Amino acid sequence: MDKWLKTPWFIRVISLLLAIALYLSVSISQDGEDRPELDFFSNFSDEAATIEDVPLQVKVDEEKYVVLGVPQTVNVLIEGSKSLVATTETTRNFDLFIDLTELEAGTHEVNVQYQGLSNQLKVQIDPATIAVTIEERGTAEYSVEIEMLNQDSLNEEFRLGTPVIAPEKVQVTGSTSEVEKIAIVKAIVDLAGVTDKIEIKNAPVKVYDQQGNELNVFVNPSTVNVEIPIEVGMKEVPISYTTTGELPEGMSLQSISLEAEKVAVYGQASVLNAIEKIEDLEINLSQITEDQTIEVNIPLPQGATKVEPSTLEVKIDVEETQEKVFEDVPIEVLNLASNKEITFVDPEEGVVNVSIFGTAKQLESFTADDISASIDVNGFIEGEFQTAINIKGPENYIITSNKENARVRIE
Repeated sequence: MDKWLKTPWFIRVISLLLAIALYLSVSISQDGEDRPELDFFSNFSDEAATIEDVPLQVKVDEEKYVVLGVPQTVNVLIEGSKSLVATTETTRNFDLFIDLTELEAGTHEVNVQYQGLSNQLKVQIDPATIAVTIEERGTAEYSVEIEMLNQDSLNEEFRLGTPVIAPEKVQVTGSTSEVEKIAIVKAIVDLAGVTDKIEIKNAPVKVYDQQGNELNVFVNPSTVNVEIPIEVGMKEVPISYTTTGELPEGMSLQSISLEAEKVAVYGQASVLNAIEKIEDLEINLSQITEDQTIEVNIPLPQGATKVEPSTLEVKIDVEETQEKVFEDVPIEVLNLASNKEITFVDPEEGVVNVSIFGTAKQLESFTADDISASIDVNGFIEGEFQTAINIKGPENYIITSNKENARVRIE
């Protein structure tokens, strides 16, 4: 043996065999391939470990497709030298993925692949293959609704105001089959213990089908902000109106009727106590040319939080203007000194003709007793004077006379 060891050729052969064995030990078991049993150079140092819950990535055209059936994580069994297994288990410096970039829509069975693992490790993935479904991606915009929990726990005097949601709409993305199932998109607000205005930041948005099942879709944004004012107290008060503008020439107002005589006002008790009536409701007649029903806004009293209804329908009845003339209406003289006498110069008879304008129905009820004419001579001395003739009649009607002024002589 000593003689062989001293032979150069023997040493060269032994070195060659060692080099070949070392090469084989580090070259076999490429990425993703099964590895044969380790040779005698490594058997004595093998160790195995299972790395659980490794995130599984998906390579796919996300602008076009949505993938269903992919588990979030998988497990990896690695086997190799103690130091390499320990390092890999600690750092997790590798990725697991399925590659769907070359596949079309449909159901496919694909292998789970890896990258970043040393080729000196034996690798087994659980599960090694996965059945996935690729569907066309669909996107739609939906308004967000509010679902309020424990609303019955609120103080009986509380009334919820109109919720303010920001943003009001969200975009929902998912497979076309899932998007088509969407029935409602809502954020849930818990009212338990609420005593003041509700302000919820980042309320999660959930998407449901017609049966109330939550759908597996993406929502952008995934949360919304919700504000709901709390209104304390309510009071019903009468409402009245005033008119602005004039009806077109030749038209007269027959009647105005409001949809309701009272409205509900909400707010703090101190505010409601000071509100007895809403009377600044304005009805503009300038655009009314025929019988018409219009909608007018109810003014919100100062300090109140809400009025219901916020608008009222107003029915306006107009008719063609008619004229009714009352002839020879005597002119009454006011404030004439007891020792004086008055003579009418113009009009000589001391009477005027008075016209009142309105609808035929309105004019039917008017008589001469509803009309009066007068002049006021307070402060006048003896002589001839001219003074205005004052005509009185029903309010809110156009009333004219054939004489605006009277000329009289006082003696």
